[in-house]
Amino acid sequence: MDSESRRARRLNFSKRMRPMRVIGLGVGSLCVGAVLHEHAMGTAWWVLLACHVLLWPHLAYLFARRSHDPIKTEYRNLVVDAMAGGLWIAVMAFDTLPSVLLAVMLTMDKVIVGGRGFSARTFAAMGATCLVVSALLGFPFDPYTSYTTMLACLPLLIVYPLAIGTQSRKLAQRTLDQRRVFEKTSRFDAATGLMNREQWQYAANIEVNRFRRTGRPAVLMMIDIDSFKQINDSHGHIVGDGVIEEFARLMRACLRDVDSGGRYGGDEFGIVMPETRWEDAIVAAERLRRQVAAYRFPGVTLGCTISVGLSEINPTIDSVTDWVNVADEALYKAKHKGRDRIEVAPLL
Repeated sequence: MDSESRRARRLNFSKRMRPMRVIGLGVGSLCVGAVLHEHAMGTAWWVLLACHVLLWPHLAYLFARRSHDPIKTEYRNLVVDAMAGGLWIAVMAFDTLPSVLLAVMLTMDKVIVGGRGFSARTFAAMGATCLVVSALLGFPFDPYTSYTTMLACLPLLIVYPLAIGTQSRKLAQRTLDQRRVFEKTSRFDAATGLMNREQWQYAANIEVNRFRRTGRPAVLMMIDIDSFKQINDSHGHIVGDGVIEEFARLMRACLRDVDSGGRYGGDEFGIVMPETRWEDAIVAAERLRRQVAAYRFPGVTLGCTISVGLSEINPTIDSVTDWVNVADEALYKAKHKGRDRIEVAPLL
């Protein structure tokens, strides 16, 4: 990922903060405005409040957009938010309800964004600003909250926590979706959509354990694309990759819902077939072999064939490794006998 792509992703943080800042300042200005009105504050304070509410959210986003590190800039913007809260608490002469609400709401969103350490720093910045502004104003102190101011505080008390909750829910859902995608990609081969080697071996191990408990049958099938190296050498790796993808599609179409198909490595694939005897498995293998032989793979003039080795689980198999090795021996026998054929490992 290039630097511009990384920067665009980091700017998403500021994009999410912008509407939250608009909502928070909008509802917060109601309780601040109510106190300014009751205290008959001068026009300059009203102008400052209007500029803060109408301009600051967009200026903060602009600063982040122009920054080489949008996240670092956004964290500075959050510190400015806290300092502005301290300013208005001092201007309101510590009117109890709006002052407590501003302090709590501004600290709450900092905890969500940056944790306890960051929230402690922003709270300290808020307190320091509050003390400085209060000193400049002569330490006004009027903690009484009127009924009108209480009503004006209700939107901040109700709307802002709901907005934070909604945003947090969206982020949690996005995180969950990303985790699901990661889990899926970590279990499946990206090129074929089949299970990767580790996940396929896990599925095979389930059948080994089930056989030990219940004695129920299962077949492991190892498949190899014949002369795949020659395909790569003659037609190039792009054509070879296409052969892998097309074969995987044909293989998936032959799988039952209970079967587990995986890419074992390179041009070798495996299928675990629960509740199956070798007589039934060979029918499925023959159907797949014929479909592959008849299919015209893009870019391959002479077509492709596969060799298959089958092994039905039995008491001599102690592990997945044993099972794979037995099926591999049958696969190598099929190749030795001329390829494009199926061999069944003997039941011992």
